[in-house]
Amino acid sequence: MKNRIDISPGNQRLFQDRAGRRVLLHKAGIAVSFWLDENDIVHLVERVEGVDFKETGAQLKRDGWTCVGPGMAYAGLLEDKDRP
Repeated sequence: MKNRIDISPGNQRLFQDRAGRRVLLHKAGIAVSFWLDENDIVHLVERVEGVDFKETGAQLKRDGWTCVGPGMAYAGLLEDKDRP
């Protein structure tokens, strides 16, 4: 049975770099990196569990990434999906 995570604006942050790459962080220790193509189709790069929300967000900021909000439109990427 899959664990459900609390999807809410207070629990997640979306970061973006100058090239348009994005990282969605969740307080449950999940980070999802992805990018959008010219048709706004999401391309998942990596999903990592066990990350420190606060430290990862701080490191992204130090590396020049910008927090652009909670990223609610991409919250579905946080769910653990079965992979082929």
